[in-house]
Amino acid sequence: MKLDLIDKKILTELDLNSAIPLNKLAKKVNKSPETVSYRIKRLKDNNILLRTHLIADMSKFGYTTFRVYIKWQYMTAKDKKDFYNFLQNIPEIWTIAQLHGVWDMAFFVGIKQSKDFKRIWDQIEALYKEKIAEYKIAIYSLIHNFNKTFLLEDFSHKIQRSSGEQKLIPYDEIDEKIIHTYGKDVRQPLHEIAKEVGVSIETVRKRIKKLEIERVIVGYKIDMDLSKIGYQGYRVDFYLNSTKRNKEIFEYLKNNKYFYQINESIGGADIETEVIVKNLVKLLEELEKITKLFKDVVRYYVHYGYTGFPALSVIAD
Repeated sequence: MKLDLIDKKILTELDLNSAIPLNKLAKKVNKSPETVSYRIKRLKDNNILLRTHLIADMSKFGYTTFRVYIKWQYMTAKDKKDFYNFLQNIPEIWTIAQLHGVWDMAFFVGIKQSKDFKRIWDQIEALYKEKIAEYKIAIYSLIHNFNKTFLLEDFSHKIQRSSGEQKLIPYDEIDEKIIHTYGKDVRQPLHEIAKEVGVSIETVRKRIKKLEIERVIVGYKIDMDLSKIGYQGYRVDFYLNSTKRNKEIFEYLKNNKYFYQINESIGGADIETEVIVKNLVKLLEELEKITKLFKDVVRYYVHYGYTGFPALSVIAD
Protein backbone atom coordinates (compact mmCIF):
# COMPACT_ATOMS: atom_id res chain seq x y z
CA MET A 1 0.00 0.00 0.00
CA LYS A 2 1.37 3.40 -1.02
CA LEU A 3 0.72 6.21 1.46
CA ASP A 4 -0.82 9.42 0.16
CA LEU A 5 -0.70 12.82 1.87
CA ILE A 6 -3.85 12.15 3.93
CA ASP A 7 -2.46 8.83 5.23
CA LYS A 8 0.79 10.56 6.19
CA LYS A 9 -1.08 13.35 7.98
CA ILE A 10 -3.18 10.84 9.93
CA LEU A 11 -0.13 8.83 11.01
CA THR A 12 1.77 11.99 11.97
CA GLU A 13 -1.13 13.34 14.05
CA LEU A 14 -1.66 9.97 15.74
CA ASP A 15 2.01 9.81 16.74
CA LEU A 16 1.57 13.24 18.29
CA ASN A 17 -1.46 11.94 20.22
CA SER A 18 -2.81 8.49 19.38
CA ALA A 19 -5.72 8.98 21.82
CA ILE A 20 -7.07 12.02 19.98
CA PRO A 21 -10.87 11.79 19.45
CA LEU A 22 -11.90 10.96 15.90
CA ASN A 23 -13.75 14.24 15.30
CA LYS A 24 -10.70 16.29 16.35
CA LEU A 25 -8.39 14.19 14.21
CA ALA A 26 -10.74 14.68 11.25
CA LYS A 27 -10.56 18.46 11.67
CA LYS A 28 -6.78 18.41 11.79
CA VAL A 29 -6.51 16.53 8.49
CA ASN A 30 -9.49 18.37 6.95
CA LYS A 31 -11.50 15.22 6.22
CA SER A 32 -14.78 13.78 7.50
CA PRO A 33 -14.75 11.47 10.56
CA GLU A 34 -16.02 8.65 8.32
CA THR A 35 -13.13 9.10 5.90
CA VAL A 36 -10.56 9.20 8.71
CA SER A 37 -12.08 6.11 10.37
CA TYR A 38 -11.89 4.25 7.06
CA ARG A 39 -8.29 5.36 6.53
CA ILE A 40 -7.23 4.20 10.01
CA LYS A 41 -8.86 0.80 9.42
CA ARG A 42 -7.11 0.48 6.07
CA LEU A 43 -3.74 1.34 7.62
CA LYS A 44 -4.34 -1.35 10.27
CA ASP A 45 -5.57 -3.94 7.75
CA ASN A 46 -2.39 -3.40 5.73
CA ASN A 47 -0.29 -3.82 8.91
CA ILE A 48 1.21 -0.36 8.54
CA LEU A 49 -0.38 1.02 11.71
CA LEU A 50 0.40 -1.67 14.28
CA ARG A 51 -0.47 -0.10 17.64
CA THR A 52 -1.96 3.03 19.16
CA HIS A 53 -0.60 2.97 22.68
CA LEU A 54 0.57 5.07 25.57
CA ILE A 55 3.97 5.92 27.00
CA ALA A 56 4.15 5.15 30.70
CA ASP A 57 6.65 6.34 33.29
CA MET A 58 6.76 3.16 35.36
CA SER A 59 9.52 4.61 37.56
CA LYS A 60 6.70 6.39 39.42
CA PHE A 61 5.44 2.94 40.44
CA GLY A 62 8.92 2.06 41.71
CA TYR A 63 10.22 0.22 38.64
CA THR A 64 13.75 0.37 37.27
CA THR A 65 14.34 -0.54 33.62
CA PHE A 66 17.32 -2.73 32.72
CA ARG A 67 18.37 -3.06 29.07
CA VAL A 68 20.33 -6.06 27.82
CA TYR A 69 22.09 -6.25 24.44
CA ILE A 70 23.09 -9.71 23.20
CA LYS A 71 25.41 -10.92 20.42
CA TRP A 72 24.76 -14.57 19.55
CA GLN A 73 26.98 -17.49 18.58
CA TYR A 74 25.88 -20.89 17.26
CA MET A 75 22.21 -19.83 17.21
CA THR A 76 19.84 -21.28 14.60
CA ALA A 77 16.61 -19.58 13.56
CA LYS A 78 14.68 -22.10 15.67
CA ASP A 79 16.93 -21.41 18.69
CA LYS A 80 16.17 -17.70 18.39
CA LYS A 81 12.43 -18.29 18.09
CA ASP A 82 12.53 -20.53 21.18
CA PHE A 83 14.47 -17.87 23.07
CA TYR A 84 11.95 -15.15 22.21
CA ASN A 85 9.13 -17.45 23.37
CA PHE A 86 11.05 -18.09 26.58
CA LEU A 87 11.45 -14.36 27.24
CA GLN A 88 7.78 -13.66 26.48
CA ASN A 89 6.80 -15.92 29.38
CA ILE A 90 8.75 -13.80 31.87
CA PRO A 91 6.31 -11.08 33.09
CA GLU A 92 9.05 -8.59 33.99
CA ILE A 93 10.33 -8.49 30.40
CA TRP A 94 8.44 -5.63 28.76
CA THR A 95 10.01 -5.39 25.31
CA ILE A 96 12.07 -7.60 22.99
CA ALA A 97 13.77 -6.16 19.91
CA GLN A 98 15.49 -7.96 17.04
CA LEU A 99 18.54 -6.03 15.80
CA HIS A 100 21.17 -6.24 13.10
CA GLY A 101 24.64 -4.79 13.32
CA VAL A 102 26.76 -4.69 16.46
CA TRP A 103 24.09 -6.51 18.49
CA ASP A 104 21.62 -9.23 17.47
CA MET A 105 18.88 -8.42 19.97
CA ALA A 106 17.87 -6.41 23.01
CA PHE A 107 15.35 -6.88 25.76
CA PHE A 108 14.07 -4.56 28.47
CA VAL A 109 13.26 -5.66 32.01
CA GLY A 110 11.15 -3.72 34.52
CA ILE A 111 11.90 -4.70 38.11
CA LYS A 112 11.58 -3.22 41.60
CA GLN A 113 14.55 -4.94 43.24
CA SER A 114 17.95 -5.73 41.72
CA LYS A 115 17.71 -9.30 42.98
CA ASP A 116 14.79 -9.81 40.58
CA PHE A 117 17.00 -8.93 37.63
CA LYS A 118 19.67 -11.35 38.86
CA ARG A 119 17.04 -14.09 39.12
CA ILE A 120 15.96 -13.50 35.51
CA TRP A 121 19.52 -13.27 34.19
CA ASP A 122 20.48 -16.47 36.05
CA GLN A 123 17.58 -18.27 34.32
CA ILE A 124 18.77 -17.04 30.93
CA GLU A 125 22.40 -18.02 31.50
CA ALA A 126 21.40 -21.45 32.79
CA LEU A 127 19.81 -22.21 29.42
CA TYR A 128 21.69 -20.05 26.92
CA LYS A 129 25.10 -19.06 28.30
CA GLU A 130 27.03 -21.05 25.67
CA LYS A 131 25.04 -19.32 22.92
CA ILE A 132 25.85 -15.78 24.13
CA ALA A 133 29.05 -14.47 22.54
CA GLU A 134 28.79 -11.06 24.21
CA TYR A 135 26.31 -9.02 26.22
CA LYS A 136 25.98 -5.55 27.68
CA ILE A 137 23.71 -4.50 30.53
CA ALA A 138 22.67 -0.92 31.29
CA ILE A 139 20.08 0.81 33.46
CA TYR A 140 17.87 3.50 31.98
CA SER A 141 17.70 6.76 33.88
CA LEU A 142 15.74 9.21 31.70
CA ILE A 143 14.00 8.51 28.39
CA HIS A 144 12.95 11.42 26.16
CA ASN A 145 10.48 10.52 23.42
CA PHE A 146 9.42 12.94 20.66
CA ASN A 147 6.59 12.63 18.17
CA LYS A 148 7.70 11.44 14.74
CA THR A 149 7.68 14.04 11.95
CA PHE A 150 9.62 12.26 9.19
CA LEU A 151 6.59 11.62 6.95
CA LEU A 152 5.78 15.30 6.27
CA GLU A 153 8.08 17.97 4.91
CA ASP A 154 6.18 20.84 6.54
CA PHE A 155 5.32 19.33 9.94
CA SER A 156 7.59 20.87 12.59
CA HIS A 157 5.51 20.63 15.78
CA LYS A 158 7.51 18.55 18.26
CA ILE A 159 6.64 17.63 21.84
CA GLN A 160 8.85 16.03 24.45
CA ARG A 161 7.57 13.11 26.55
CA SER A 162 10.05 12.25 29.29
CA SER A 163 9.98 9.36 31.73
CA GLY A 164 12.22 7.92 34.43
CA GLU A 165 12.02 10.68 37.04
CA GLN A 166 11.82 8.12 39.90
CA LYS A 167 9.32 10.35 41.76
CA LEU A 168 7.19 7.74 43.50
CA ILE A 169 3.44 8.30 43.75
CA PRO A 170 0.72 6.38 45.63
CA TYR A 171 -0.88 3.78 43.37
CA ASP A 172 -2.67 0.44 43.56
CA GLU A 173 -3.16 -2.70 41.50
CA ILE A 174 -6.03 -1.13 39.54
CA ASP A 175 -3.78 1.70 38.33
CA GLU A 176 -1.22 -0.79 37.09
CA LYS A 177 -3.84 -2.98 35.40
CA ILE A 178 -5.30 0.05 33.63
CA ILE A 179 -1.87 1.08 32.35
CA HIS A 180 -1.29 -2.31 30.75
CA THR A 181 -4.85 -2.82 29.50
CA TYR A 182 -5.46 0.68 28.18
CA GLY A 183 -1.89 0.89 26.92
CA LYS A 184 -2.34 -1.96 24.44
CA ASP A 185 -4.84 0.11 22.42
CA VAL A 186 -5.74 3.60 23.56
CA ARG A 187 -8.52 3.85 20.99
CA GLN A 188 -10.47 0.92 22.40
CA PRO A 189 -13.84 1.65 24.11
CA LEU A 190 -13.62 2.33 27.85
CA HIS A 191 -16.15 -0.44 28.57
CA GLU A 192 -13.67 -3.01 27.23
CA ILE A 193 -10.98 -1.75 29.61
CA ALA A 194 -13.47 -1.70 32.50
CA LYS A 195 -14.49 -5.29 31.80
CA GLU A 196 -10.91 -6.58 31.65
CA VAL A 197 -9.79 -4.68 34.76
CA GLY A 198 -12.99 -5.46 36.67
CA VAL A 199 -14.10 -1.93 37.54
CA SER A 200 -16.71 0.56 36.32
CA ILE A 201 -16.32 2.71 33.21
CA GLU A 202 -16.35 5.83 35.41
CA THR A 203 -13.52 4.40 37.52
CA VAL A 204 -11.47 3.79 34.37
CA ARG A 205 -12.14 7.33 33.12
CA LYS A 206 -11.15 8.92 36.45
CA ARG A 207 -8.06 6.75 36.88
CA ILE A 208 -6.79 7.54 33.38
CA LYS A 209 -7.22 11.25 34.05
CA LYS A 210 -5.39 10.92 37.37
CA LEU A 211 -2.53 8.99 35.73
CA GLU A 212 -2.21 11.73 33.10
CA ILE A 213 -2.14 14.50 35.73
CA GLU A 214 0.49 12.64 37.77
CA ARG A 215 2.54 12.11 34.59
CA VAL A 216 2.50 8.35 34.83
CA ILE A 217 0.94 8.49 31.37
CA VAL A 218 3.33 10.92 29.68
CA GLY A 219 1.97 10.68 26.16
CA TYR A 220 0.33 8.67 23.40
CA LYS A 221 2.05 7.38 20.26
CA ILE A 222 1.85 4.78 17.51
CA ASP A 223 4.01 1.97 16.20
CA MET A 224 4.31 1.31 12.48
CA ASP A 225 5.80 -1.39 10.29
CA LEU A 226 8.38 0.91 8.74
CA SER A 227 9.43 -1.63 6.12
CA LYS A 228 5.99 -1.41 4.52
CA ILE A 229 6.38 2.32 3.88
CA GLY A 230 10.01 2.28 2.76
CA TYR A 231 11.75 3.28 6.01
CA GLN A 232 14.11 1.68 8.50
CA GLY A 233 14.52 2.22 12.23
CA TYR A 234 17.98 2.46 13.77
CA ARG A 235 19.50 2.95 17.17
CA VAL A 236 22.60 5.15 17.29
CA ASP A 237 24.89 5.33 20.32
CA PHE A 238 27.21 8.33 20.60
CA TYR A 239 30.41 8.18 22.64
CA LEU A 240 31.81 11.57 23.65
CA ASN A 241 35.10 13.11 24.70
CA SER A 242 33.29 15.70 26.81
CA THR A 243 29.80 16.48 28.11
CA LYS A 244 30.20 20.26 27.69
CA ARG A 245 27.91 20.41 24.62
CA ASN A 246 25.32 17.86 25.72
CA LYS A 247 22.50 20.42 25.86
CA GLU A 248 23.29 21.60 22.33
CA ILE A 249 23.39 18.02 21.04
CA PHE A 250 20.08 17.27 22.77
CA GLU A 251 18.34 20.25 21.16
CA TYR A 252 19.78 19.47 17.75
CA LEU A 253 18.59 15.85 17.88
CA LYS A 254 15.21 16.82 19.32
CA ASN A 255 14.58 19.20 16.41
CA ASN A 256 15.92 16.83 13.75
CA LYS A 257 12.96 15.32 11.85
CA TYR A 258 14.51 11.84 11.79
CA PHE A 259 15.40 11.41 15.47
CA TYR A 260 12.51 10.54 17.79
CA GLN A 261 14.05 9.37 21.06
CA ILE A 262 17.03 10.12 23.31
CA ASN A 263 17.87 7.73 26.13
CA GLU A 264 20.06 8.42 29.14
CA SER A 265 21.54 5.35 30.79
CA ILE A 266 23.99 4.10 33.39
CA GLY A 267 26.44 1.68 31.82
CA GLY A 268 25.51 2.49 28.22
CA ALA A 269 26.69 5.07 25.70
CA ASP A 270 26.97 8.77 26.54
CA ILE A 271 23.96 9.57 24.35
CA GLU A 272 21.64 6.88 22.99
CA THR A 273 19.23 7.76 20.22
CA GLU A 274 16.56 6.25 17.99
CA VAL A 275 16.06 7.38 14.41
CA ILE A 276 13.93 6.60 11.34
CA VAL A 277 15.35 7.10 7.84
CA LYS A 278 14.87 5.80 4.30
CA ASN A 279 18.05 3.74 4.31
CA LEU A 280 21.57 3.36 5.65
CA VAL A 281 22.93 5.94 3.20
CA LYS A 282 20.58 8.58 4.63
CA LEU A 283 21.48 7.59 8.18
CA LEU A 284 25.21 7.97 7.50
CA GLU A 285 24.52 11.33 5.85
CA GLU A 286 22.77 12.58 9.00
CA LEU A 287 25.46 11.18 11.27
CA GLU A 288 28.15 12.89 9.21
CA LYS A 289 26.38 16.23 9.77
CA ILE A 290 26.32 15.60 13.52
CA THR A 291 29.97 14.59 13.79
CA LYS A 292 31.02 17.68 11.82
CA LEU A 293 28.83 20.01 13.87
CA PHE A 294 30.03 18.57 17.18
CA LYS A 295 33.48 17.37 16.12
CA ASP A 296 35.07 18.76 19.29
CA VAL A 297 33.08 16.40 21.55
CA VAL A 298 31.87 13.39 19.49
CA ARG A 299 34.48 10.64 19.70
CA TYR A 300 32.61 8.01 17.65
CA TYR A 301 29.21 6.43 17.16
CA VAL A 302 27.80 2.94 16.72
CA HIS A 303 24.59 2.19 14.83
CA TYR A 304 22.40 -0.89 14.43
CA GLY A 305 19.02 -1.47 12.87
CA TYR A 306 15.71 -2.86 14.11
CA THR A 307 14.24 -5.83 12.25
CA GLY A 308 11.30 -6.66 14.52
CA PHE A 309 9.71 -6.62 17.97
CA PRO A 310 8.65 -10.08 19.23
CA ALA A 311 7.25 -8.25 22.29
CA LEU A 312 6.48 -4.56 22.73
CA SER A 313 5.10 -2.92 25.85
CA VAL A 314 3.63 0.45 26.81
CA ILE A 315 6.93 1.52 28.32
CA ALA A 316 9.05 4.10 26.53
CA ASP A 317 12.09 2.22 25.29
